[in-house]
Amino acid sequence: MCPFEAPLPGRLSRKELTLGSLEEVNDRTSVHPPSFAQSEFETIIRRQKNNPHGLKIFDIPSRFPTLDNDWEFAGWGSMRYLELNRKDIEEAKAEMKPSIQLLDQFRVSSIAANAVVGSVFYSFPPVAAASGIFSPIALTVACLLLFLYRPVMLELGHSARSNGSNYTYLLQFSSRALALVAAGITLLDATATTTVSAATASAYLSGEFSSLPIPLPVISICFILAITIIALINTRDSTSLTLSFFFFHAVTMAILMVFSTVSWAKRGSDILTANWAGRPTNIPREMFFGICIAFLGISGFECTPSYVEMVAPEKYSAVISTLIYSVIILNGPLMLLVYANLPSDRILFGTNILSILAQEVGGRWLRLLLVIDAMTVLCGGMATGIFTACNLMRTLTNDGVLPKIFLRPMPLTGQPFIAPLFFLFACLAMYSTSRFKLSTISAVFSVTVLSVLLLYPVSNILLKFNRDRLPRKFRASLSVTLLALVATVTVLAGNLVLSPVAIGLFASYFVFILAGLFIVKSQAKIARVVIWLYGQSEFFRNFKLTRGLDALCVKIIKSTRRHPICVWVKGDDIYHLVEYILYIRRNEPTGRIIFLHAYQDVQDIPSELGPNVKILDEAFPAITLDLTFVQGTFGPELVAAAGKKMNVPRSRMFASCFGANHPHSLAEYRGLRLIHH
Repeated sequence: MCPFEAPLPGRLSRKELTLGSLEEVNDRTSVHPPSFAQSEFETIIRRQKNNPHGLKIFDIPSRFPTLDNDWEFAGWGSMRYLELNRKDIEEAKAEMKPSIQLLDQFRVSSIAANAVVGSVFYSFPPVAAASGIFSPIALTVACLLLFLYRPVMLELGHSARSNGSNYTYLLQFSSRALALVAAGITLLDATATTTVSAATASAYLSGEFSSLPIPLPVISICFILAITIIALINTRDSTSLTLSFFFFHAVTMAILMVFSTVSWAKRGSDILTANWAGRPTNIPREMFFGICIAFLGISGFECTPSYVEMVAPEKYSAVISTLIYSVIILNGPLMLLVYANLPSDRILFGTNILSILAQEVGGRWLRLLLVIDAMTVLCGGMATGIFTACNLMRTLTNDGVLPKIFLRPMPLTGQPFIAPLFFLFACLAMYSTSRFKLSTISAVFSVTVLSVLLLYPVSNILLKFNRDRLPRKFRASLSVTLLALVATVTVLAGNLVLSPVAIGLFASYFVFILAGLFIVKSQAKIARVVIWLYGQSEFFRNFKLTRGLDALCVKIIKSTRRHPICVWVKGDDIYHLVEYILYIRRNEPTGRIIFLHAYQDVQDIPSELGPNVKILDEAFPAITLDLTFVQGTFGPELVAAAGKKMNVPRSRMFASCFGANHPHSLAEYRGLRLIHH
């Protein structure tokens, strides 16, 4: 008889329905819910019967012909209480002190400012070619558009204060995959910043000295090598160098503008009038493309959040304002002085516009001063790129994306040396594959700058949508964020229309960098594919060099999954627990999840937390789910102490998004990840 056709049992007496009675345990036809004793008894019997090997599942046929399924499944989870003493808390407090010494706003500003204000040496010629006499307006409009990004960057900086820039923002507010896309774009932008600055410096020397005995590519490579050596010596001392570069450039530009203004006053406006007579006929079109190209004049501004940990939170706004007002004061007015003192033909066909202007208004000494200034400030622009890349690679290493070798210090200086050397290789690769042409690299550079800027409004929108409860001192209005997004997309489209080749170049470099990051992140998934392919090919199984490849891949998978992930939970809602597990399965390679719950009194522990974790432990056979209770108040010190006691870094700890009444900011947790809105 089919089980569903069994007759219903008759009505039982009250005595027969006694909870926990032996008759009820043995009566499988009872229409009443099972008692607690019956449920526990049946669970124990089921696991003892079906699980002689200690794994949750062991009898499913393997999809891999050469391997069984045991390595894919995890054992049962456990529950325990973690005891933290006063010494553990004190050590955690000491560890939570900032590892990066804060710098003043001018030192931090100078890192990005050298690239921002130094861009006049390579942005003026293409802007003049596009907009002509309207170039001062195009440059000024591009600089004013930076005010759209200021509130966006401030909100992001106050929400997730980390040197990872868009990578950290998207990691906290979205998924790791999207964060790695941001990391790839930021690394490409940093590489292009240094390479373009080096190529511009060598081109500037070539324009001043026509018979240089050394080829231009060699000079550019020497510049990149020099700035790499400086980064290897001491990053902090390098900020003193960048500040001196910025100060020297500011003084030089002030002298040039004063002499140019005096020259304009003496000569009158005849040259400006003549240049106006030769203005473009299609003014809206020329103005639009001029504004698009003029964004090269603010390159370096997009790197500012990469140093947010180096400055006090209350000074971050001043750093951004310093950069914006610097380019507003410099770019537009200086270009106006160029058109007031030089005829259009000399501007469009001259080698170095500002050198010609210096010669015209001040003589040879001023031109020589300007050449020296160009070399120093462009070296500062190179430093912007390498500092941005090294900070990001340090963050990626701490998050487990890059191997720990990237943090290995040099014996003499104590500075990590793998990241600067890797960045040097990336710059040389970009420069050589572009055939050592400045125009080719500049085309890629224009796309990378705008792509990084585009990520800021995207990150801000995801912050508002996914983590809007996160406490922060500053909020940008959604209208401003959307306006920044639309403006960036429009300018990016304009640059791509002007230089379609930039799409292919950017895509090729970006895919190469992104593929490297995803390969490192997805070792376990790639290993599983290799195991499957290995099982399908008899040739590889018998070939001497590939024999045993499946066992090697299993070792790789186990090594990537052996590090646990900790999730701090507040309640016992099974829906949220499932969400946490699914998020970690999508984003983190691990075979063990530890749920942590902070409590003051045992009576306050949610009653269903333990049972729900046990249910989910059985529902996810490839992951071991542990439950650990920690006595104390949830906060940065407790998180740090628990992580140290369990030997789990904070980059592998997660928590639900904090509410507005939470007493601590996300930055105080120093790496804790958010996992739920």
